[in-house]
Amino acid sequence: MEKITINFKDYLIEIFEKPQKIHESFKMFHKYSLSNSILAQLQLGRAEPINTYQGWLKLGRQVKKGSRAIELFLPVKYKIENEENEKFEDDFFKTVFVKKKYWFGLSQTDGEEFKINNLPNYNLNQALENLQIKQIEFENNDGNCQGYAIPNQKKIAINPLCYSPFGISIHEIAHCLLHDKENKIVDNKLLDISTKEFEAETTSYLVCCSLGIFENLEYSRGYISQWIKRSDIEEINFKRAFDCANKILQAGLIKNNQE
Repeated sequence: MEKITINFKDYLIEIFEKPQKIHESFKMFHKYSLSNSILAQLQLGRAEPINTYQGWLKLGRQVKKGSRAIELFLPVKYKIENEENEKFEDDFFKTVFVKKKYWFGLSQTDGEEFKINNLPNYNLNQALENLQIKQIEFENNDGNCQGYAIPNQKKIAINPLCYSPFGISIHEIAHCLLHDKENKIVDNKLLDISTKEFEAETTSYLVCCSLGIFENLEYSRGYISQWIKRSDIEEINFKRAFDCANKILQAGLIKNNQE
């Protein structure tokens, strides 16, 4: 396997001239308040994606028989009328929060989860072992989050519902290698402006291209282009990702199949 040789200028042309999209997985789940997230975690005993019964069905998952729904606060609006009990333009609405049992955690559902198939010449588990990075259980209430890294502990977690298991895994590994002083980096397209996301996703893009994994690259390009527009990206950021991608490729390369 040869090292990556693309330069920064050609890379930018490829990112902007080829099709790019933002994947719908980033907005499939409802955003829950901090209080509801804590409440869900207390009832489930862990942090994990949550959804309603109908919401899980739409995602192709079935709530397990006998599972008990958890309670969250649901906002309810009602109209306050004037003293004469007549409806005028100055009527207004008041919002109260009521506990309802509508939600279930991912562990309470059955359905197909991702499986990372190793390539003939590349093994992701070998790469993790050689880079001394550990994959841990995904613990986050936000199902839109595709994964996260704890770089200073060299740990990554991948959402069992993520749309691109291999690409997301490489992205998180890149965070561990490039941003090793950070406590935790949770990936989401709504993160604050940061070159860290550009570096991690560029690493993933380069690795996937090198291994011939072209599925979902339009989403990777869409994600990268958003960070280029919102951050002060310089060639040094590409060079860091470039070197990181080659390091990850070498770590998972199956020597017997190397040309």
